[in-house]
Amino acid sequence: MAVFNLKDHGGGFFELGFDQPDSKANVFTEEALREFDQMVSGLASRKDIKCLTVTSPKQGIFIAGADINLIKSLDTIDRALEGCSYGQQAIHRFSKLPFEKVAAIGGACLGGGFELALACSKRVASDDRSVKIGLPEVNLGVLPGFGGSVRLPRLVKLSVAMDMILSGKQLDGARALKSGCVDAVLPYQDFNARALAWAKANFGKAPRRPGKTLVDRVMESPVFRPVMFNMARKTVQGKTKGKYPAPFKILDLLAETWGMGVEEALKREARAFSVLAVTQVSKQLIGLFQLAESVKKHNGAAPGTKEKKVERAAVLGAGVMGGGIAWAFANKDIPVRMKDISWDGVLLGWKQAGENFGYSLKKRRMTKNQYLAKMAHVTGALDYSGFGTVDLVVEAVVENMDVKKKVLAETEKHVPSHAVLCSNTSSLSITEMQSVLSRPENFGGLHFFNPVNRMPLVEVIAGEKTSQETVATLFEIAKKMGKTPIVVRDGPGFLVNRLLMPYMNEALFLFEEGVSVERIDRVMLDFGMPMGPIRLVDEVGIDVAAKVAKILNKAFGVRAQASTTSDAILASGRLGKKNGKGFYLYENGKPGGVDMAVEQLVKNRTAKSARLSDAELVQRMIYPMINEAAIALDEGIVSSPGEVDLGMIMGTGFPPFRGGLLRHADSETVHKVAEALDRFAEQGGGDRVRPNASLKAVSHRGGFFRK
Repeated sequence: MAVFNLKDHGGGFFELGFDQPDSKANVFTEEALREFDQMVSGLASRKDIKCLTVTSPKQGIFIAGADINLIKSLDTIDRALEGCSYGQQAIHRFSKLPFEKVAAIGGACLGGGFELALACSKRVASDDRSVKIGLPEVNLGVLPGFGGSVRLPRLVKLSVAMDMILSGKQLDGARALKSGCVDAVLPYQDFNARALAWAKANFGKAPRRPGKTLVDRVMESPVFRPVMFNMARKTVQGKTKGKYPAPFKILDLLAETWGMGVEEALKREARAFSVLAVTQVSKQLIGLFQLAESVKKHNGAAPGTKEKKVERAAVLGAGVMGGGIAWAFANKDIPVRMKDISWDGVLLGWKQAGENFGYSLKKRRMTKNQYLAKMAHVTGALDYSGFGTVDLVVEAVVENMDVKKKVLAETEKHVPSHAVLCSNTSSLSITEMQSVLSRPENFGGLHFFNPVNRMPLVEVIAGEKTSQETVATLFEIAKKMGKTPIVVRDGPGFLVNRLLMPYMNEALFLFEEGVSVERIDRVMLDFGMPMGPIRLVDEVGIDVAAKVAKILNKAFGVRAQASTTSDAILASGRLGKKNGKGFYLYENGKPGGVDMAVEQLVKNRTAKSARLSDAELVQRMIYPMINEAAIALDEGIVSSPGEVDLGMIMGTGFPPFRGGLLRHADSETVHKVAEALDRFAEQGGGDRVRPNASLKAVSHRGGFFRK
């Protein structure tokens, strides 16, 4: 079946529909590109066309971009250059067709889809919330290769184009109009018909686009333009630490092609794309994207399982975390009731939700009226009023099993029999909590990471009696909130905290063994972690980290042997960031330097590991996580290595350019990991770091988790 369909509306006005058969989305596959190229060749000789409007009949989709697998398959620069040039030139020849072309953007218009729209004379967008317009290629480790890097800076302000291409930012219709990316926004009802009518009414008229201010013209002048690029390069260096080549290549391309003829600029764009497309960074980022996309295609439960509808929700325990969870519901227009034991707690939760919405208001992502409407969804009480109509309750009270059991058993009596209850616990047993409930099948874990408005991961925890329907309900509500959920079997620390603790624990052991706080944190920042492990201990709370370490030590024995450093630091009254002193000093919540006094607090400190190389320090902290992940996989804590990688990237900030914890293990080879752990064990780590049977099995059967 044809992907492109040409329809004559009379009077020289034609419609070109992009409708990929048997697919929810339109993407530029190899076949679609070939058909488009042939279509363009046929259109070039048509004398009866005055205006061509490009449409899509698919709900919420214009064109989602190029086929990711095409980019992933590119293994040489020559192949990448050939593939990129083919698509790029097809769209360029389309831009040269001797009649007006209008893009009718009724939904997602990303990557190659937006590049086709940029090749049109005019663009109109729907006011539907599904409209997302942008060039997200940088998130895949490449740059726009079908002309977007060339045409967008010629359409809008250079600063706007630079921001969109460097960040992968996606605009709705209103923001696209304000920036000049589209020429009109039309109501979503009967959008394609409205777009065709608009094209007819505005035929031959030059679109009115946002003008450039004096400041814009000055900054784009030959004198100040290099200043703008230098500032952008410093910003990119600060954000990426030089680990991602695409943003730098984008800046180089924009700088060298500014003012250049389009044909030559396109050639340079294709060459730049081809260099990036074959890098390991791009391959890892594409793999991560595909992992995240795979979550959208299921509900986490057994095939055929339907989730329950969630129209009203409640949160037990307000405060910072409870308020963050309430925000996540209200942000998706789900009314949510917060219950706490004091009005101070309720107000703190309400304040947290307000701050999260306030950030969007400040960034102009919502209007004042939208802010007020969202906040109206959040209400609070000290009793169970309002709980009689809820569909889902999230418990977020103090991390104490007895308290949680009491609260959950009491709450169950005040909610409808169909309601799903869940706990936001970070480490306590979901199965044990089920023991006090009369409907344990309706209970599971929904572990958000702090801060809720920024951390994308949610662990959906299935206890022994959790039904598949409950798993599906929790999985789907997490997706509705815009989160990335993974299903985790109940077990100490679940997945992310279970794997994170060996990392933090080894950092503390290295401190005991004479390595400075600054060096421990620096080598892991250089590795690509967003924060050093010692700083992370301070952020989490030294008391909290010590408590979780003891829980895991009790569960796993010698392989989770806890460093005594935390106890020594705690004895001095240091809790970390929350009370202003830990390994680092803090002023008004902002970190200063390392407090050198902590070295005197750990009496058993030696110099045993002070001479280890930076690479060995990284291995000491990363390899024990890989070791524990091998056991977690064998125990069925998660069902695949990909879920481990997704969880660690989205839950801890493990460097995306490395592809994830187990993808990194594969790149190092599991055999090398096991050998290093054996060496560390002989150097004094003992059974705490010795490679376990699960890791050895991976090494013996080929040495890779994911290949």
